Amino acid sequence: MALTEKSLFLYGFEVTKLNQNLPFRAVAFGPQLNAVLTLGFYSLTSIMAEVKRAMQAADPSNEYTVTADRTVNSGLENRVTIVTDGVYLDLLFLTGTTATSSCRTLIGFSALDRTGFLTYTGNFTAGTALIPEYNGYNYLSPDFNHKVYGNVNVSASGIKEAVVFQIQKFFQVQFKYEPSAKWITEWTPFFDWAIQQRLLEFTPEISSPSVFYEGTLERTGADGKGLAIIGTEMLPQFPFNHETGLLMFRQNQ
Repeated sequence: MALTEKSLFLYGFEVTKLNQNLPFRAVAFGPQLNAVLTLGFYSLTSIMAEVKRAMQAADPSNEYTVTADRTVNSGLENRVTIVTDGVYLDLLFLTGTTATSSCRTLIGFSALDRTGFLTYTGNFTAGTALIPEYNGYNYLSPDFNHKVYGNVNVSASGIKEAVVFQIQKFFQVQFKYEPSAKWITEWTPFFDWAIQQRLLEFTPEISSPSVFYEGTLERTGADGKGLAIIGTEMLPQFPFNHETGLLMFRQNQ
């Protein structure tokens, strides 16, 4: 099916030793606490869950909620908000002892301490967003694309035996008319991330930001395992414009 709005890919969340800390204070004039994120690659969904986990591991006495406003052009697009159910919260992105190796940039905060409130929202968009020039087509949501991996055997007597595993869901989409300059500056970094099988998120239509899917690149026209991409130029009719070919993604479950 064809999409009626532009789409959005969101990616680029990598936790390293250089950005794995979140220094904070949960009691006025109390000791600094440090939430330590697990190293690895994340989507926006999973990095928010990891920030919540790490903060609650450092401060089990309080509950932390981490969310994001995904509304495109809202002024707060993909900005992360951190909330405590406690009575005090400082985020020490400037003066914390681990501030220089904090996750502030990863989750969209500037190098400033946040004090005086129980809720803090980042200063800029978290992650890297890619919005294609035109609406996608050949789109199928995970509701229409399922597969079970396993093995089926039929005995000599005609009895079918099967060993199957969890049902896997997939989503797919295709894009055309992507200018060469945009392909180099935006599509190439995205595909360099995706072909390494790192988590990403896809919002089919930006007018419905609550509908998005987390997954990894499963298959492209260049590689059946999603390990390569070719941005084919649309010659001869549309020089300097490229198409992605059909992209299939495995939904993270």
